[in-house]
Amino acid sequence: MSFTISRNGPKFYANLAAMALIMFAFRLITPPEGLNTEGLAVIGVFFGVLYGWLFIDMIWPSFIGLVVLGMTLPDSMDTVLGGAFGNNTFLLLLFFCMVASIINAAGIAEYVARRIICVPIVAGRPYVLIFMLCLAMCALATMLTMTAAVLVAFPLIKEVCRQYGYKPGDVFPMILLLAMLYVADIAYMMLPFKSLPAIVFGVYGQLSGGGEINLAAYVAVTGILLLISIFFVLFMCRYILRADVTPILNTRECMSFDEQLSPYQKTILWSFVGLIVLLLLPNVLPKGWMITRFLKAMGNNGILLAYIGLYLMFSFREGIGLREIMSKSVAWPALFLVAAVLKMTGAFEATGVTKWIGGVCEPLLAGFSGQLLVFIVVCTTTLCTQLTNNNACAATFAPIAYTLALANGTVDPQALLACVILSCTLGIATPAAATTSAILYGDTEWIHQGTVIRYASFFWIFNILLISFVGYPLMRIAF
Repeated sequence: MSFTISRNGPKFYANLAAMALIMFAFRLITPPEGLNTEGLAVIGVFFGVLYGWLFIDMIWPSFIGLVVLGMTLPDSMDTVLGGAFGNNTFLLLLFFCMVASIINAAGIAEYVARRIICVPIVAGRPYVLIFMLCLAMCALATMLTMTAAVLVAFPLIKEVCRQYGYKPGDVFPMILLLAMLYVADIAYMMLPFKSLPAIVFGVYGQLSGGGEINLAAYVAVTGILLLISIFFVLFMCRYILRADVTPILNTRECMSFDEQLSPYQKTILWSFVGLIVLLLLPNVLPKGWMITRFLKAMGNNGILLAYIGLYLMFSFREGIGLREIMSKSVAWPALFLVAAVLKMTGAFEATGVTKWIGGVCEPLLAGFSGQLLVFIVVCTTTLCTQLTNNNACAATFAPIAYTLALANGTVDPQALLACVILSCTLGIATPAAATTSAILYGDTEWIHQGTVIRYASFFWIFNILLISFVGYPLMRIAF
């Protein structure tokens, strides 16, 4: 009698063998000058886990990488695992995902999005309608995960298109869906408590010896870039792509929307707004004020945990319990990736890998202007994120970008890492770039892949120029 105890096929085990071989092979290589055996082994662990992220999964390669790292470093296994899962960034992302579960379950994001696009001013004004759709997309991406935001927004956008007489396959809906995905990608990065910004900021903290990036300044500059991007969408729709908006021009009625928020939903909405304000206030208020000292003492994790604790304490009739909170919007793959990345980045610093990479890169960067380096990094990360998961791309390029910035000497590492965040998120040119891109290109009823990929190049090129020549200078001033 034969039976199978695993769902994994030969391809899985071939990739597993390749991952293990990468980790083992680096232990057999003679370390180059300036790098010790331990540092080279840590590099092998990183590349092995990276291979696992790209070709297998996000979760268990992270686990295996942490175990192998614990056997490589002089620290005990408990110390390595405690540093990974007790890291401030890991806890920040976990707690914010729990808050996102509360928001998602309350249905607030969809209500806000519908309310925005149903204002009377959009009637007969196509570009006002597009602007309001962009705002609705920003609201969804800010409150929810990117995947949840797209799953809510795309049916809403199709509903709007049908309202004005557009059919599947028409050019205008394709442009609109792609433009909304582009805007959402930037809006999602505006709050530094989401997974990708958390990875990059955590890497900065590890490599800089506990340094912190001014979150309020980051939010402000990203907000400016988001507004510029929205106006670019309007400009491109009107003057470059020139999609047919005649059905909207000829309609004098807007979509009706009579729903009202319940008292519970209002409570959750305004408490969420207050939570974001509290998280950003310590970066804005004078350090000597009592409220600043109190919020600093609480820390972002303390504030988030207090919010979740109060929510559970009140036990709202329409609310959800802890089990549902932990299962609805908690991005476990991203969490485990964060744990592994930050511990490996810390190991880079502890074993001298970062210093060695800087020493190797310094003569290679001689004669490079800071602006050219920024442009190269943004182009490289934007290209790579079209081919692989954006979180894995950020985990790979954040330590490299930090090291290159220090080696160059004229580039602000904080500003460059902020640019890495905004370039790693723009995976819209291929279906493999992100789950949201796969959702877009997988909709064969409304989407023609060749047409959308051609249109995506406009957003792709514009974003590279925006981040390199507007975003970086603004980030440098802000930081």
